[in-house]
Amino acid sequence: MFRLIQLNTHLGVPRIGVDPDGYASERAALARYRATPGSFFGVGRFDEEGTLAEIIMDTVCGPVGDCPRPATVVHARTFQRLCDTCGFGLEVLTVPELALRMGIAVRLAPVLARSGRHAAAEFAFTASNRIAREFATRVEDQAWRHELCVELARNPSSVNGLLIGVGALSHRDVLDLYPALKTLGEQIPACVHGDLLRATSRPLSPAGVAALRLGI
Repeated sequence: MFRLIQLNTHLGVPRIGVDPDGYASERAALARYRATPGSFFGVGRFDEEGTLAEIIMDTVCGPVGDCPRPATVVHARTFQRLCDTCGFGLEVLTVPELALRMGIAVRLAPVLARSGRHAAAEFAFTASNRIAREFATRVEDQAWRHELCVELARNPSSVNGLLIGVGALSHRDVLDLYPALKTLGEQIPACVHGDLLRATSRPLSPAGVAALRLGI
């Protein structure tokens, strides 16, 4: 059984509200959810005993979906769904971190669309994956760093790949690669550099870690 759910907080404690209407399939619940933007957080899957077993988080960014980029994180206090760009520099939770906070499995729903205004977001995801995958082995390559900065300027949402790539480095990797990391930090486009600089006020956040490792 699937039901629409609301997610908010009271005195810092996450609270879940459940809509009384039930749906036999995830697809039907998501269709109903997307017909009422801003009213719910996503869809909950309930087991035979009526216990919430899983939260299915929609990929629409913001309360009404004005942003074309898919949501990948939530605001740590309001639980508003955010894409990498809208959430950059804010205190956010990734999907695994949200699951740990809630004590319930959380996963992303299928992307709403693969064409039109959502096509750019799909491209950004591809770029992010490539950046994260190649980062450790290619950050010392001057030409690759230039391509990365061009990509960040063109698609700021691909910064997620940068955060993942930098964050995945071991402490030894950071020491060995620091000259290249610092050079990259100086080359990063202003639109991204400013957000990273602000993120240094939260040094344990993914963006804060990346900023410090890039010498920002």
